[in-house]
Amino acid sequence: MSTTFFAYPLNMILALLWALSVVLLWRNCRKSRFVAFMLSKGATISAISLFAAFSLATGLTGRREIMSSWPAVVIMLYLLTVLFFVLLRGWRTRPSSGRGKIRWRFILNHAGLLVALSSAFWGAPDSKEYRILLKPDAKSREAISMEGNRLTLGYDIELKDFSIDTYENGMPSMYEADVLVDGKPVNLRVNHPYSVSFGEDIYLSGYHMDEMDGTMKCVLQIVREPWKYTALAGIILMIAGALLLFIQGPAGKKE
Repeated sequence: MSTTFFAYPLNMILALLWALSVVLLWRNCRKSRFVAFMLSKGATISAISLFAAFSLATGLTGRREIMSSWPAVVIMLYLLTVLFFVLLRGWRTRPSSGRGKIRWRFILNHAGLLVALSSAFWGAPDSKEYRILLKPDAKSREAISMEGNRLTLGYDIELKDFSIDTYENGMPSMYEADVLVDGKPVNLRVNHPYSVSFGEDIYLSGYHMDEMDGTMKCVLQIVREPWKYTALAGIILMIAGALLLFIQGPAGKKE
């Protein structure tokens, strides 16, 4: 079964059930062997090591599908569970009597990391990539996924102009395309996308030479990532935690 089966709303339901299960285990089974293991150094080291190994394998081989395989899914869920338990244990200091002090730096850093990683994990089935081939003055509202499935967009894209700057050896150095998105002029460059809506961007991917008629076609990429702003929120939390650590200095030994 493909992981795309777990797209919205099933991924949201599973994420809520997972979070609720971790909280209930922490509240009611804090002294169990399972919770004790999840809070051990061995669990932390093994979770980070396995995640790093799969990430390194993805980077070295260039095969992004490795991170969507079932072993990678299990490892990612393992890492998130360990991180969640650590956050629940350490968000407040534990004095000998009374209620402890809230550890804001700890919360910002760990919660930010948890939100960022959770967004990448639970939001992965919702992320889609589509491509459009356009020649000058051609208009389309149909894109094709990497698997060959067709998608009808909610807007028209028309290519008005496409240019390529080259180095002295003839290798392309920069692509640039002028398109109309529902009649609105948009300039696209590599790594400079146009945001159509919340979580949907248009990228300039490159060009394709049609061998049949010799015409050059522009390759546009439609990327849908509805969870990307949630991941951004997690990154902002981590930055805030780092700034707070820089301003206040390292925590005291008692804390």
